[in-house]
Amino acid sequence: MDITQIVVVISLLSISGVIVAVGIYFIKLIKDLRITVSQTNEILTSVSQPVNSISEFFMGFKNGFTLLNSFFKKNKKEK
Repeated sequence: MDITQIVVVISLLSISGVIVAVGIYFIKLIKDLRITVSQTNEILTSVSQPVNSISEFFMGFKNGFTLLNSFFKKNKKEK
């Protein structure tokens, strides 16, 4: 074998090794990302229920004041 062929074979083997290592790392990264997204989804679901309840309470409170104000409308007539 020539020196050029040896250099080419070593280069191809090292590049192939790096590509395989990066591929394995990328697969692990995608798995971790999927776990993180599912945990974030669970957290958001558990937080959204109380926030939704509080929002409904304040909307009811606002509607109650609107109803109360409609009973006590003041007619302001100026000359």
